[in-house]
Amino acid sequence: MLQIAVCEDEQADRDNLIGILKPLLDKYKEEYRITNFISGGELLQSGDSFHLIFMDIMMEGRNGIETGQELYSQNHSTKIIYITNFGQYCMDAMNTVHAFAFLEKPVSVEALEEQLQAFLRQYRKEEVRLEFQNVSYEENGVQSEKPTLLLPVDTILYFEYIKAMKKVRIVTENMVYEYTDVISALEERMQPYGFETSCRGILVNLKNVAKAKGYEVVLKNGVSVALSQKRVAQFKERLNEYIHNSGE
Repeated sequence: MLQIAVCEDEQADRDNLIGILKPLLDKYKEEYRITNFISGGELLQSGDSFHLIFMDIMMEGRNGIETGQELYSQNHSTKIIYITNFGQYCMDAMNTVHAFAFLEKPVSVEALEEQLQAFLRQYRKEEVRLEFQNVSYEENGVQSEKPTLLLPVDTILYFEYIKAMKKVRIVTENMVYEYTDVISALEERMQPYGFETSCRGILVNLKNVAKAKGYEVVLKNGVSVALSQKRVAQFKERLNEYIHNSGE
């Protein structure tokens, strides 16, 4: 899931940015989460990691440049797009924060889409993403559907086949999706990406496994799924191979 932060102390500017950003992310079929902050200090105190940060330069207390310097020292891969009326600060941001881009207030759809496209081209190169068709999901109590879902492989915890519904459930850390598929075909499709069947109907992402203990697989987020007795040896062998080959 694409994690985005918006750090802006002016509500009108924040609402305008998010009002443009959400439809664009939906247009490009991104699974995303946007978190709002009203100051650089609040953003830093959160301790959260973000793929992309939209940040005002002129804010109360710690300004955007100072905040960006701290963020850059913690994580060089985070991309920052500055929102500003003060062009004289752009050189500082470019030299000390390695800002991804700048947008002038008030932010326009065209300018934001251009920079978002540039970011997504880079972001998508860094992640293997798979396409799933006719996917349903529930968010904030509302049932929705997507004709096409592009999902980074690393975000998938496991797949679960729901026999009574003849559907496959895709479980990520933040969302659960359902779509129609044949579990044997899915197992074959996902095998090159480090997935292994732990028991009938459950296909686990080995990257997200913390350990296999007894007759259960414990994932890195603490969730456990069943490990059938007849699959214990093969599953542990595949897990050890994956850890050895990936260097984890």
